Amino acid sequence: MYIENKSRQIALILSASLAGFMALLDGNIVNISLPCIARYFQVGTGSVVQIILVYMVVMAGAMIIFGKLADQYGVKKIFISGFVIFTLSSLLCGFAGSLTMLLAARAIQALGASMLYSTGISLISRFIPPQRRGWAFGIFSPMVSLGLLVGNPLGGLITGFLDWHWIFLINVPVGIFAVILAWKAIPGEENFKYDGARGPFDFAGALLSFSGLALLVFCITQSHKIGWNSPVIFIGFPASLLILVMFVVRERKAADPILDLTIFRQRDFSTGMIISLSGYGLMAGSGVLMPFLLTYMLKINVEHAGFILMTFAVIFSVMSPVAGNLSDHISKTRLMQSGMFLAFAGALFFLLFMEQMHLWIVFLFLIIQGVAYAFFITPNNNFIMSIADPEKQSISSSVFKLSTNLGQMMGIILMEFLFAVAIPEGFTANETHAASLSPENLSSGFRWAYAGGAGMCLIAMILAFTLNDKKPGASVGEEPVVLS
Repeated sequence: MYIENKSRQIALILSASLAGFMALLDGNIVNISLPCIARYFQVGTGSVVQIILVYMVVMAGAMIIFGKLADQYGVKKIFISGFVIFTLSSLLCGFAGSLTMLLAARAIQALGASMLYSTGISLISRFIPPQRRGWAFGIFSPMVSLGLLVGNPLGGLITGFLDWHWIFLINVPVGIFAVILAWKAIPGEENFKYDGARGPFDFAGALLSFSGLALLVFCITQSHKIGWNSPVIFIGFPASLLILVMFVVRERKAADPILDLTIFRQRDFSTGMIISLSGYGLMAGSGVLMPFLLTYMLKINVEHAGFILMTFAVIFSVMSPVAGNLSDHISKTRLMQSGMFLAFAGALFFLLFMEQMHLWIVFLFLIIQGVAYAFFITPNNNFIMSIADPEKQSISSSVFKLSTNLGQMMGIILMEFLFAVAIPEGFTANETHAASLSPENLSSGFRWAYAGGAGMCLIAMILAFTLNDKKPGASVGEEPVVLS
């Protein structure tokens, strides 16, 4: 059932975009407020950082579960329930009287965010006609990405003018508006039928999925902080992989599995997941390292550095609708290949000029990357969801978004690791005393880091040449219906 009325299409796209924006925004809006929260509860930084960690771990661990539930019971129910849970838990976060209460409310908030993030993209592929999905994703992609880009500055403004409670309480009126918008914009699913082999809910699969993914994300995010030689990481990584192997074995035998493994039998879908794991790495890793390059190598103050970094966001936001419209008319895979080639070439240009680094080189690099990722991310979203099974849109969406998140984490770790091993002192990029390094050592570290990012783009580009693009409108689904 597709929406043919353009105003209703826009309302649905805005609803899906708002969900992704809020889910990602609340993942990092807290960062800048952590010192204030630590003082308020009189705890150390080691304790208060759990506010960020619990959100990331729970959100990643629950994605596949809610993708399955959306396919089984209807995406509208799960999506709106996600907004309700996210809004109520934000209220609890804002009025939390202790750190323990805040962490518990934050975990519930992450469950709501997972429901939103895993189903938002499937709303577009389920209800927007195939010939207009590129246009839809051209609006969706930059709006969602803004959640990552404006988190820190917005958190700083809210905390500075009000206090830290309002970084959560501000979600309440927005959430109420979002629930009303979603209720009106998303078509009813009264005739929704689940075509899977309905059986008892796979609680064992859900437990294995959640624990394996949560532990994996914990190890990825904490490895560069506590060290790869730490017993927690040394044991945690193999344990997470073992649990995920047990999950796969369980799903092959379950009557109604949490994750239908048949979605990976489609070669292009599986390849698309690997492309997402690799292609997002440079964008995420550069987002972490670039502030250090500006402040340590070019001696630019933090305030000005923030405005410079907005160059990528502006270019990406402007070019994404262009890429989206193009993906409705020309090959989506060619656009993805072009985006990754441009990102690869831009990274090579950047690292080759590292010794003669100037501000104009940074601006040019950010412009190139903004165009490159607009031409990669929007067509990538369109392509993956256009080949997903119509009856498994939400689980496919959740697996896809999980792969993009893991790809960003892997990119950050790889580029920080290469930066650290390339400098004699062995400092990591996020240590403040890295500012004492010589320009030669810094340029060597950044050069190796961006070489690693370029390598990830090259892998994604090569794999994109193996994809078999479909013509616009080839997707199957329900009969179109005009909704006014």
